[in-house]
Amino acid sequence: MPCDIIKRMDVERTMQFILDAQARLEASAQRHDEMLNKNAEQIAALTASVQKHDEQLATITDLVGRLAQAEIRLVEQVRENEARWAEQHRDLDKKMAQFLDRMDRYIKGSEGNGRKRH
Repeated sequence: MPCDIIKRMDVERTMQFILDAQARLEASAQRHDEMLNKNAEQIAALTASVQKHDEQLATITDLVGRLAQAEIRLVEQVRENEARWAEQHRDLDKKMAQFLDRMDRYIKGSEGNGRKRH
């Protein structure tokens, strides 16, 4: 009989060990499931954030493109204005030279109301 008792105690300890191991395994599996759920939530949040940043980047890219086009137009306008102002400046220089020439002749008496200076 003592052998039966020892065998029964061994069986009970083995069963208890198996039950404890199964309980630890189930607890571990539960923690892993919770971590997987948390990771899935974080991945979803990060995916939404990446999509938002992609949209913002597309908006910025569009704005930079429009800004570059506006800058090109502005440079073209500045060049056109510079060319126009250069032409006007040449005309003004020519007129000023003509005016000064006439004034010089007037002062010297070669032009005026017909009277020569004495």
